[in-house]
Amino acid sequence: MALSAENQAAIRANKADLFDLDSMVMNNKHGIYAERSMIEENRALIAKNYAAAFMGNRQEANTNTDEIFKNRKGILDGITCTSAVETNFVNSMANEAKVDFLEHRSGLNTRVEAVSEEMSKINAMLIEINHHIMENNAGIVAFNSKNIETNNKLLDGSISGADATPESNAARVKSNTERIAKIKGVAESNKGKIAALLEKVNGNRVEILKNTDAIYARRAEIQANRAKMLGNAKRIADKLRAG
Repeated sequence: MALSAENQAAIRANKADLFDLDSMVMNNKHGIYAERSMIEENRALIAKNYAAAFMGNRQEANTNTDEIFKNRKGILDGITCTSAVETNFVNSMANEAKVDFLEHRSGLNTRVEAVSEEMSKINAMLIEINHHIMENNAGIVAFNSKNIETNNKLLDGSISGADATPESNAARVKSNTERIAKIKGVAESNKGKIAALLEKVNGNRVEILKNTDAIYARRAEIQANRAKMLGNAKRIADKLRAG
């Protein structure tokens, strides 16, 4: 009877500890999902910035480049040469413009390729992350299958209190106590990791929003360049009309 009374006290203590532990673990779950939500939001904002910077600003800026050098060609073509020196000036200026353009384009190609290599590395990391998620899902499925089987055994009576002994109950209580202590340690560690990562996530959000502001400021510069380029194009057209 003493053993049974001791079991009852330990079970009550475990029940109280489990209530506290449940609150800690579930609060960690809430924090993790809130954290993951912010990470996904950050990823979407990064993708938006990428589209705005690469598909937006870059394409607009490259279009300006093409038209600026079209203007340069129009200007040079419109010069009437009256000497060999002037002819050489125009031809060398045309060649210099081509050198400028190809040098610029070659440098851009190098930088775009470097970014593509970085993106390929990121894709490899995302593939690895997917593997981890798939492994975690497999663990959930295995855990569920195991506990469905336990439920079946309880339902069909192959596991029942009729087979319990004070010693088997004591062993289970001892195991529960040890596992509760271990889970508490993991939960406390997780709580610290969640807080540290959330700080980084919030820091990333600040940098992402700074990038957004910079991207749209750059777009304003691109549009200002375009207005100047169009002004040059009009001047070239006016000169051509004037003959």
